[in-house]
Amino acid sequence: MNIFKIPKQITYTIIPLSLLIMGDSILYVILPTNYEFFQINSYLGLPFEFWIGFILSINRFIRFFSNIFSVKVFKYFGFRNTIYIACFLGAGSTLFYALFKGVLLLVLARIIWGFSYSLFRLGYQLKVFSFSANNYGKYLGYCLGVQRTGSFLVVTLGVLISIKFGIYFTLILLSLLIIPALIISYFINNLDVSKYTQNKINWNLVYNDQKNNIRNKIITISFFKFTSSFTSNGLAIATITPFLLSINKDLYNIETIIAIAGFIVGFRWIADIFFGIIFGTISDKFGRKINILLSSTLMIVCILLSISGISFYLSIISLVLMFFFSVSLETSLDALLGEISPENQKSSIISRYSTWQDLGAAVGPIVGFIIASGLGISFGYYLSIFMFFLCVLPFMKLFTNQEE
Repeated sequence: MNIFKIPKQITYTIIPLSLLIMGDSILYVILPTNYEFFQINSYLGLPFEFWIGFILSINRFIRFFSNIFSVKVFKYFGFRNTIYIACFLGAGSTLFYALFKGVLLLVLARIIWGFSYSLFRLGYQLKVFSFSANNYGKYLGYCLGVQRTGSFLVVTLGVLISIKFGIYFTLILLSLLIIPALIISYFINNLDVSKYTQNKINWNLVYNDQKNNIRNKIITISFFKFTSSFTSNGLAIATITPFLLSINKDLYNIETIIAIAGFIVGFRWIADIFFGIIFGTISDKFGRKINILLSSTLMIVCILLSISGISFYLSIISLVLMFFFSVSLETSLDALLGEISPENQKSSIISRYSTWQDLGAAVGPIVGFIIASGLGISFGYYLSIFMFFLCVLPFMKLFTNQEE
């Protein structure tokens, strides 16, 4: 089928990330329950629970710098060489988890991974945007699916391997995935990165370097990405267990609720793996604007239904559907950004746009728990709905029926 016809160069660029992201993804499963193996203790007067959360989230915050600095790395070292560097950094961070222990060294390892991921992500985005804009949605959806496949495999099969053979062996094994990653990277054709890059590193997240008509559109798309990431990658995933407990009404015990929460989060990745390319193709065929407006509207409806209290089971179904519609929304947003960004500034704009995404995913859990402590777990979702309206209204005003 034509929908699954993907240029080999895109596949060569995304597979190394799919392989090396496994070392990052497995940490989210094994660190909270095996913190003693990693020698995570109280430090600087703060309890070990704080450091577990900090270690798992620092890689997102570091991307505020690494996303933008990665533009320079691509320009200085060249496209394929930079992917090589990303491979060594990614595998090195996984090896770090196995060999070195303690809070400071794990924080350092997570910072290394954050920089590696910034390079990988900018690399596959630039590779996609080197092809026809008519297929941006499909290609970006494909990259998302391939990346999440690596994460999904490692939290299922990888965890089983760690139970059978131990954490140390599993992490060493995952770090050795650098070998196939480097072999595949060898077949990546170089891009003329200077074609998409300015000489100056630009840290401005409100895009003051752009003309007003383009700037306003890019800011709107970026805040849209922030809001979707805040909701689906941050708030919903981080607070899923306490949220289900709050609407449980004594239907199930806590162990069952935790199992249901895992099931729902698993569907978040399944949505990425199997539906990214489908939603991206729909966006290519039927238009970015209509897909963005429809997807965001359906996300709002799903959030409202999930917190309505009508039915525990309706809330579960609504949350799962919300994850699917978020994949549709974010794929279209990514593709639209690629279309409207000036070609010689694409890398700079993409890197800042990715920072909005990372900030949303990082801030979502923090804001969600702060609001929950004072007002209740559902009020974080009310904030999310309000943020979506702040996105939709200017989006409708700025983007005409004729897509740019």
